[in-house]
Amino acid sequence: MFIMIAEDDEALRLLLTEFVEDMGHRVESAENGMDLIKLTFNERPDLILTDIHMPKMEGDSMIAMLDMYPSLAGIPVIVITGITADELARMGIPKEIPVLSKPFDLTKITAEIEKVAGK
Repeated sequence: MFIMIAEDDEALRLLLTEFVEDMGHRVESAENGMDLIKLTFNERPDLILTDIHMPKMEGDSMIAMLDMYPSLAGIPVIVITGITADELARMGIPKEIPVLSKPFDLTKITAEIEKVAGK
């Protein structure tokens, strides 16, 4: 599976990238939503893991932008964030998008990725 990661914290981005690659997936990463959107035009991912609070473009804006492009709409997204569910709801994050809290649990990330992969 091809997974893209948007995370502004370099250490977390590298950790997630290495972890997902060790699961056997191919990974591209970006430090913000805008850069990730640009990457999706080169190759459509099977899944996006994203933070919410990032520079240039926040994760909620990136998620909304994906749905604006027919070629990108429907890409599964998993949010990994330190903000509350209430705040996510106020931001308009759809309830069907899985949300994992920071500090994150790698077993939960594995489970969510496997759901998308159909395992």
